[in-house]
Amino acid sequence: MSSTVILALGSGDFQKGFSCVTAEFKKQGETVAQYLGSLLPAPEVDELHKRWKVSCRATQHHRSSSRIKIKPAGKTNISEDKPNIIYEGLKKEMNKWLSADEFYRKIEVKLRTEISNRDELVEIFLECNNSEIWQLPWDVWQFREDYNNCEIIGSSPEYKKTPQEAMIGGIPLGSRGRILCVLGNSQGIDVSKDATEITKYLGDSCDLQFLQEPNSQELRNQLFDDKGWQVLFYAGHSDSDINGANGLLYINQEVADNTVTVQDFKEGLKRAIVKGLELLIFNSCSSMGIAADLVTEGISLPSVIVMRAPIPDFIAQEFVKSLFRYLALKEPLFLAVRKAKNDLLRYENQFPGASGIPMLCQHPTFEGLKLLELKCDRPFAAPTDDVAPVKRSYPVGNRPNHPQFTIPTKFMQRTSISLAGLAIGYPLIGPHLASAINTFGMKNHRNNQFLIAKASYNLAASINPTNGESSYNLSLLCDQLNEDECAREAMKQAVWRGLPEAYAQISRSLIIKNKPESALKVIGMCLEQTQFDGVKSACFKNRGWVRLNQKRYDAAETDLRKAISLSNKTPEAQCLLAKVLEAKGKPQEALTHWQETLKSANPSIPEQDECIQMAKERLPIIGKSQ
Repeated sequence: MSSTVILALGSGDFQKGFSCVTAEFKKQGETVAQYLGSLLPAPEVDELHKRWKVSCRATQHHRSSSRIKIKPAGKTNISEDKPNIIYEGLKKEMNKWLSADEFYRKIEVKLRTEISNRDELVEIFLECNNSEIWQLPWDVWQFREDYNNCEIIGSSPEYKKTPQEAMIGGIPLGSRGRILCVLGNSQGIDVSKDATEITKYLGDSCDLQFLQEPNSQELRNQLFDDKGWQVLFYAGHSDSDINGANGLLYINQEVADNTVTVQDFKEGLKRAIVKGLELLIFNSCSSMGIAADLVTEGISLPSVIVMRAPIPDFIAQEFVKSLFRYLALKEPLFLAVRKAKNDLLRYENQFPGASGIPMLCQHPTFEGLKLLELKCDRPFAAPTDDVAPVKRSYPVGNRPNHPQFTIPTKFMQRTSISLAGLAIGYPLIGPHLASAINTFGMKNHRNNQFLIAKASYNLAASINPTNGESSYNLSLLCDQLNEDECAREAMKQAVWRGLPEAYAQISRSLIIKNKPESALKVIGMCLEQTQFDGVKSACFKNRGWVRLNQKRYDAAETDLRKAISLSNKTPEAQCLLAKVLEAKGKPQEALTHWQETLKSANPSIPEQDECIQMAKERLPIIGKSQ
C-alpha cells in the first residue's frame, strides 16, 4: 500500500505564521480525507536557518573540495564557526514549531491514525510558493523519522502536466533509458567519480552520454536532441543567492561563456520535457535556486533533485553513488532519494545536516520514474559488491583523448589464464579483475558473442568464487541457448553463493515445473535473506503465483499487492492480480490491472506475451488499437 499527503501551507511567512494549512490524504491515488490546521509564527526558526546557511557557506569557503564556486576576490566577514551547535538548535526549534497543538493535533495525529503501518510508502508533497520554506531541514520532522519509507517532496501550489509525445503502438518514447550527464566546472573537485558511479550502476542498462565542460551552445544543442533524454544529470560548481534563488551553473573553466542560468536553457528544457525528460539532478551546491527559478519561469517541472545548501565534494559523490544504486534496484524515485539520504547519516558528525541537504521536488501528478524499461525481464547481474570497479575513462561526446574503457578480445583470450592465476594468488586484485571480466562478458552477451561471453563468465567465477553474479549471468546465457543442464547448474552456483536474484529465478523455474512446495521453500529463503526491494517484489510475485494456482485467492492478492508496492515495473504481478480479482468475482477492479499489464509487458517474454493477449481480450478498445 502507498499513501500520499499534499501538505499545503498557503500564504504566510515566519513572522506571521501560516494560518490555513491543509493536508489532503490519499490512498492509492484517491482522496480519502482532508484536514485543516495552522502553523504559528516562527522567527526563531527563520533566524537559525539563516545562520546555518551562512555557517555552511563559510565552512565550504574554507574547503578546497566544495561544489560551491569560490570567488577569488574580496574577503568574507562570516564568523559562524560552530555549525553543529547551530544545526542542533535549528532542529530543536523546527520540532517545537511542528509539535504546536494547532498543527500536531489537527493534522499530524490524524495522519498517524490513517497510516498505522510504519513501513508503508508515504509521499508528502510540501506545497508552498516560498523556496525558503523548501530549504528548511524538513527531514528532522518526527513524523518523517517515524515512518521508514516516507519522504518530503517540494512542490509549488500551481502546476500543469506537460503532454509528452505519445507512444506509438505501445513502444516507449525514444528518450527512455537515455541519460545526459553534464560534467561542469570541476576546479578543486572530482566529478569523474560521479561519472564512474553512474556508469557502474546504469551503464549496462541505459544509454549514457557524457558532456564534459561544454559551452552554453553545446548544452542547448544536446537539450534539443531529437531522441530526447529521460534524465539530465549535472555535476560541478553552482551557486545561488542567500535567499535560494537566481541559480547559476558553472559549466566550464573558460574566461567567457562559462555559466548558464535557467533563462539561458529554458527553451531547451521545455523541448526536452515534451520529448520525455522526467528527472533533473543537480549534484552541486545550493542548486535549490535552479528549482526556484524553474518555477518562476513557469516551466512544468518534471522531477528535480537539488541541494539545499553548500555541500562537500565527498558527500555529493556518496549521494550519487547511493541514489543510482537504489534506482538500479528499481526503487521508486522518492524512496531511492530517502534511502540515499539515510546513507549520508554517517557523515553528520563531520558535516551537520549533510543527510538533509539533498531534496526531491516534483508535482503530485508525476506518475513515477521508470528507468530500465527497455531491457529484458531478467537483467544481467552487474557488480554489486563494495569493491570499486576497475577505473576507466568514460565517453565525453566527440571530444578527443577520452577513450572508453574496453578489453580487446585477443588480449583477453591470450592473457586470461595468467591473469586468473595472478588474481587467485592475490585476493585484493581478484575481485576487481572478476568484476571487469564479468562486465566484459555482459557486453559480449548483449552483442550475441556467446562463446566469448561464456568463457568470460566462467573465468570471472573461477577468479572470485564467492561472488555469484557471473554464475547468474552464465545461467541466463545457457538458458538462452537452450542448454538446460548448464543453466540449472550455473543457477545453483549463484544460489550457493548467496546471490538474491537467483532465488527469484529458481522459484520461478520450480513453479513452471509444477513443484509448488519446493518453490515456496526457495521463496521463503529469498524473503529472509535479500535486502533489495526489487528481488523481494519478484519473490512476493512468485508466491502470489503459487497461491493463485492453489486457489488461495486472498493470500495471493496480499502477496501480489505487496510485490506491486515494492517495484514500479511488475507486469507479471499486475497480470496475476487481475486473474485473482476475476476469480474473486471482481472483473471491474481487474480492468485497472490489465491496463497496467499492457503498459509495461514485453511480448518477447512468453509469460508476459500471454498476459498481453489476455489483457487485449478484456480491453477490446485498447486491443484493437495495438
